[in-house]
Amino acid sequence: MMNADESKLINRAIQGNLDAFNNLVLIYQSMVYNTALRIVNDSQKADDLAQTAFISAWQHMENFKGGSFKPWILRITINACYDELRRLRRHGTVPLEPVSPEDNEENEDAYWLIDPSMQPKEASEKNETMEAVAECLKTLPEDYRTVMVLIDIQEMNYQEAADVIQKPLGTVKSRLLRARMRMRTCLQRKGELFRGDQRNMSEEQTAYETDV
Repeated sequence: MMNADESKLINRAIQGNLDAFNNLVLIYQSMVYNTALRIVNDSQKADDLAQTAFISAWQHMENFKGGSFKPWILRITINACYDELRRLRRHGTVPLEPVSPEDNEENEDAYWLIDPSMQPKEASEKNETMEAVAECLKTLPEDYRTVMVLIDIQEMNYQEAADVIQKPLGTVKSRLLRARMRMRTCLQRKGELFRGDQRNMSEEQTAYETDV
């Protein structure tokens, strides 16, 4: 939920106050970057797309209809990512391999989320698991990957994700279910996670069918 301070920043930014907008950038820059990174699988492109998203947001602040800034800036980010992926396909280029720690030392990707108190073996196992998740995530269709990023990574609820991608709630639930099923199958093949966890998937599917 948007707090009062953010609301003031938004109102000032709409009125053309660049300092207020820069404060919004500081609040959301990590979220925007990480969302772009998960969709395009390239740290340099994600950085460029994050900048593109914020520039576009600043140029169109007068079109902001109020409410939380988060779904609006994420919608701009996702549209920018889709534009970039379409451009890459037109030029016969595919997204690069998942980000490695050498690519960008300031990256907040999975390698930097490992607890420094872990033993080397534990850290290695967690690192391998996160690499497996990243590999499987990039195999998902763009629509599925986007919904999973919004809900399972950015921790949005169904309605917030629906607002971002401007699709019905049922579509979001359907895409997320299918994304999770594909992720689980992929991870089972890699032998990293969810092996033999069919009971939980059945529960998820039952809950989805009940909600829809």
